[in-house]
Amino acid sequence: MSTSPSDPDVAADYYDGRSARVHPVVLRLAGDRLEIVGADVDRSEPLAGLRVSEPMGAAPRLLKLPDGAHCEVRDHAGFAALLAAGGHRDGWVVRLQGRWLWAVLAVVLSAAAVTAGYRWGLPAAAEWLAYRMPERMLIQLGGGSLLMLDRAVFTPSKLPKARQQGLADKFAGLAAPGDRRPLYRIVHRDGGRVGANAFALPDGTIVLTDQLAALAADDREILAVLAHELGHLDHRHSLRMLIQSSVVGLVVAWYAGDVGNIAASLPTLLLETGYSRDFEREADAYATAMLEANGLSPALLGDMLARLEAAHRGEAGKGDGPFGYLSSHPATRERIESLHGTAP
Repeated sequence: MSTSPSDPDVAADYYDGRSARVHPVVLRLAGDRLEIVGADVDRSEPLAGLRVSEPMGAAPRLLKLPDGAHCEVRDHAGFAALLAAGGHRDGWVVRLQGRWLWAVLAVVLSAAAVTAGYRWGLPAAAEWLAYRMPERMLIQLGGGSLLMLDRAVFTPSKLPKARQQGLADKFAGLAAPGDRRPLYRIVHRDGGRVGANAFALPDGTIVLTDQLAALAADDREILAVLAHELGHLDHRHSLRMLIQSSVVGLVVAWYAGDVGNIAASLPTLLLETGYSRDFEREADAYATAMLEANGLSPALLGDMLARLEAAHRGEAGKGDGPFGYLSSHPATRERIESLHGTAP
């Protein structure tokens, strides 16, 4: 340890912890102690008992004293030399930050951790939470979502009540695969700019637009779409997607400093955000099992998806709208071929 008078003093600003007044001081070593000397400051503290902040770019380093006072040091090089002369060593994290290779490795590992968390951790957590959410919360969430969509997107259905009831009765008469059928209710809406669409809300509400009913060749294709939506409910896909989107949105909004609009935007996520391929495969598998259990062909769903795809591309002379069925339920040749039994 050096105590030579040739050791340079280091300028600092001293704050006594009781007022905002700045006291210009110098720091110097005296054996194993640090002297803090200024016009109206004269104190000596054991160097080992002081807390020193890590370097943060050009920001001053903080030297915290036991009684709440602290010093701000802007002479990084001089302060580092003084600390080294006193035998003080920064923590291993600070030392690694000073080596570019380790810094780059830390950035890569952090990016990998965030990616892994988003790709696997967040979906797993959303699935775990979706199956443990109280029924009361699901009802509130779904009811509020439909109310907001009714105000912003939909208008009352023009489909005759007898036709609506007929579709509901036909679907209720189908046997569900497995030992249980998810709780559901079917509501009809004029889709407007949404166009031909059907989707499931977290509380079990299946929204079916007039445009989708008009696009179907017969009621069996509508029943196939409803079976697919029941599959989404059985696996709680919409709730899981909503949880994942909400978490990402909250993180971004928190970082941006504005979380006020998240709750209001949640319902539109169900229209604007597409299900994943895995979600669609699971819902297709559920619909296939349900249709086959009732003597119906899974090709009915494939035919309806092909019709929706044609409408989306304008081949049937009908626009699918910016929030159409294919936006939230992306149809692919692979899915359609699989439902027709022609996938490789």
